[in-house]
Amino acid sequence: MLTLRQALKLPCFSRARVVAGQGGLDREVRRVHVIDIPDATYNWGQGALLLTAGYGLKDSPERQAALIPQLVDKGLVGLVFSVGWYFEAVPAVIRAAADAHALPVIQVPPDIQFIDITERLYVEIINEQAALKERASDIHRRLTELALKGGDLTALAETLAGILERSVLIDGAAFEVLAHAQHGPVDESRQRAIRQRRTPADILRRLIKRGLYADLQANLRPRRVEALPELGMTMERIVAPVVGGGEIYGYIWIVAGDRPLTELDELAIDHAATVAALVLLKEQAVMEAQQAQRGDFLAQLLRPDAALDRALLERAHLMGFQIERPHQALFVACPPGGAPAGLATPIQRWLRPPVVERALVATREQGVVVVIEAASPTAGQELAHKLLKHLSGPTQPLVIGVGQVHPEDRFLRRSYDEAVSAAEIGQRLSQGAAAVYCHWELGLLDWLYRLPPEVLGGNLYLQHVQTLATHDRDHRSDLVNTLEAYLEHGGALAEAAASLNVHRNTLLYRLERIEEIAGVDLRNVQQRLNLYVALKSYRLQK
Repeated sequence: MLTLRQALKLPCFSRARVVAGQGGLDREVRRVHVIDIPDATYNWGQGALLLTAGYGLKDSPERQAALIPQLVDKGLVGLVFSVGWYFEAVPAVIRAAADAHALPVIQVPPDIQFIDITERLYVEIINEQAALKERASDIHRRLTELALKGGDLTALAETLAGILERSVLIDGAAFEVLAHAQHGPVDESRQRAIRQRRTPADILRRLIKRGLYADLQANLRPRRVEALPELGMTMERIVAPVVGGGEIYGYIWIVAGDRPLTELDELAIDHAATVAALVLLKEQAVMEAQQAQRGDFLAQLLRPDAALDRALLERAHLMGFQIERPHQALFVACPPGGAPAGLATPIQRWLRPPVVERALVATREQGVVVVIEAASPTAGQELAHKLLKHLSGPTQPLVIGVGQVHPEDRFLRRSYDEAVSAAEIGQRLSQGAAAVYCHWELGLLDWLYRLPPEVLGGNLYLQHVQTLATHDRDHRSDLVNTLEAYLEHGGALAEAAASLNVHRNTLLYRLERIEEIAGVDLRNVQQRLNLYVALKSYRLQK
């Protein structure tokens, strides 16, 4: 990469002087143009350095004022201005605009020939391109050797960081940090990601809103990400999707650090993403084989006719499953459209010491089962919340059901059934939000979930809720959610209005409409109780 700062050290610029825009001297020069009548419609191309004596500007203050903004819009990196022909010095209006846009203006005396500058710069550019290709080939070779020798993602991150002298971070598809290596300064956003072991939720939401991940999904190519100082991202980045078979398995990031990113960084991250895909595909193949074995073992445990015979004990020993100890089941429900296998891999990767000593992870039809040794139900509850914090996010809101610990049940049937039931109930009640539901805390919700339709059909209060739901559908109103928020907050108007993001008066109007349409009295405690139960029943039966 040939920057303007480097170019100014060449003999052809020995008598040159930077008169404005010093902040942009680290921009890369990719081509050179000589023109005396700068024209905004001319396609100079990105990374061009313009050489002019200003003939087309001498009689037009308007053109002088518009020149620098035009050059910036066209992607030029600087202006070499020869004085002594039509101007004794670079016009003040050009210098002021150049300072404002950090576009370097380099003043040269009239006896310096543009042809000498052009020829020397193109020699340097060609040499830089040749050196760039050589370095890119070397990076490709080193990273390929790393993959062939069985290097993991940590080795990949450390090798790439050492080559580029920049910090590197590799995320999984669930935005969890898989590997990282620091080389040089980093910003607060990067430090938070390392501490939390995942992309912070506020930054993730912002990047999703800006369309970054949609663009990566659509194009499967590296992309630069500008600084977002308000989120602690004070440094520019390059991110590349880690792609295998057209599917994104993660993301690799390079942080600029204390100097601008270059074309070499873009080439290097492309190579690194390919190697990361090979590493992750190999890891996934191993994990899927393990999950298949564990899934078979779990299915054997859950069979109604399972017996604690020698064959089962031997298989439990091979799985590292100490069947004589009490266990607890968690069920991670697969988000709509998701695949259990894709969810199991990051869960299994995360559930390693010191997070948990031993865990059995297996895929089922609608989600992933996690079985841990536990003396009390709080162990599974705490693990579920940690798992939710680590792997759940805006693009993958997880619902986790937690079963009770039953020491007398060596085959996990009760704990497993409870975990699945809690997860199913949670999916219906959470309405797309991430949540943990413990079976022993469900109370009447579990009872309502199991009631047959013929029992529910005659409930007057359920009919009231269905009447409101029909009104919502026909009139695009939000009365069911309003009633639920009002009852969830115990009739507290301020809290209910805040949860709905509406004004208190709007809430009062909606409550009046609910009473009118459903024929209920929300001041009546018994009716409020029955409506609340009916609402939960309505959610569970949807």
